[in-house]
Amino acid sequence: MDNTSNAQTGSYAGQEPTEQEIVGRQLRIGRETLGLTQDDVAGVLGIPRTSVVAMEGGRRNVTALELRRLARLYRRSVQWLLGEEDSAAEVDSALYRATAELSEGDKEQVLRFAQFLATADGPPSGPGRRQAPPSFARGPRPGPGASAP
Repeated sequence: MDNTSNAQTGSYAGQEPTEQEIVGRQLRIGRETLGLTQDDVAGVLGIPRTSVVAMEGGRRNVTALELRRLARLYRRSVQWLLGEEDSAAEVDSALYRATAELSEGDKEQVLRFAQFLATADGPPSGPGRRQAPPSFARGPRPGPGASAP
């Protein structure tokens, strides 16, 4: 058996990460996504930075109260922090959060764009991506009086 440690999860090669390691990874992702430092998080929780390091490294249990505070701080669900929320629900939640502060007109524009993406012709050009409409795919159109290539 290979005993080399996985630097990201702390697990050994071939082993599944522990629940603490999964939570730690989610905590780190949530913190980094918002651009917070470990010192920032420690200050909010009222704990030493070394405790945040240990939680993110999967070497310290996270209390229920800390978990609730971290979920609020990171604008994520407790289920996401526990690694139990599926990615579709995560994307829906992220879209909701991203559009919550928009004006009604902007929300309508985002909705129209999402509907356009959902109905665009042609196969996806990669995972989760659609091809650009033909007018965009060819590049800029020639100006008045210019001949097309």
